[in-house]
Amino acid sequence: MNQERRADWDERHREGTAGTPEPSLVEMLPMLARGRTLDIAAGLGRNAIALASAGMRVIAADYSERAALALRQTAREYGLTIEPVITDVEDGWPFRPGNFDLVVNINFLNRAMVPHLLDALKPDGMLFFDTFLIDQAELGHPCDPAFMLHHYELREMLSAMELLQYREGIVTYPSGKQAWRATALARRRS
Repeated sequence: MNQERRADWDERHREGTAGTPEPSLVEMLPMLARGRTLDIAAGLGRNAIALASAGMRVIAADYSERAALALRQTAREYGLTIEPVITDVEDGWPFRPGNFDLVVNINFLNRAMVPHLLDALKPDGMLFFDTFLIDQAELGHPCDPAFMLHHYELREMLSAMELLQYREGIVTYPSGKQAWRATALARRRS
C-alpha cells in the first residue's frame, strides 16, 4: 500500500465525524437486501452506520486506518454490527466470491472494480451504486473525468444484473448543495 496516499486519507479523516448517509441510500433502505453487507470506501461510516442501524451486518472497507479505528469506536458506542476492514481494494480484492447479500458503493468509482463487486454477491444479492455524473465538473469537486460516470454508463456496467431502480440527474441535498449523480439498485441473477 502506498504510505503517502494512506497518510493523505488518514489526514482527511483526522477531525471528521461520520456525517449523514447519502440521501439515496436512506430512500432505498427499505428495498435493500438484509444480511451480510459490504460497504466499499466506507470512510468514517456515514453509510455503514445507517445500514447497521437497519439491522444489517456490515463489513466497512476503507483505505484509511484512522477512519477504520474511528468507525470501530462509533460501532462500539452504539452497539452496531460493523466490522471495519483496512484494505486497498484497488491493490487486490480481499473478499471471497458469493459472500455478501448486499454491496454498497457510494462516491467511489473504479470501473475495473465493478466485476469484483458483482462477484462478491450471493445469488440474488443486491448492489447499490451511487456516484457522480460527468456533469458534476460544472459544479466543482470532483473534476477528474476518471471519477465521474458518463450518462447511462452505470446502466451499461450493470447490464448483467436485474435493474430494480435507476436514475440520473441533479440532486439537491437538505443543505441546498447540489450534485449530479447516477444511482442504481440491481440484483444479481441466480
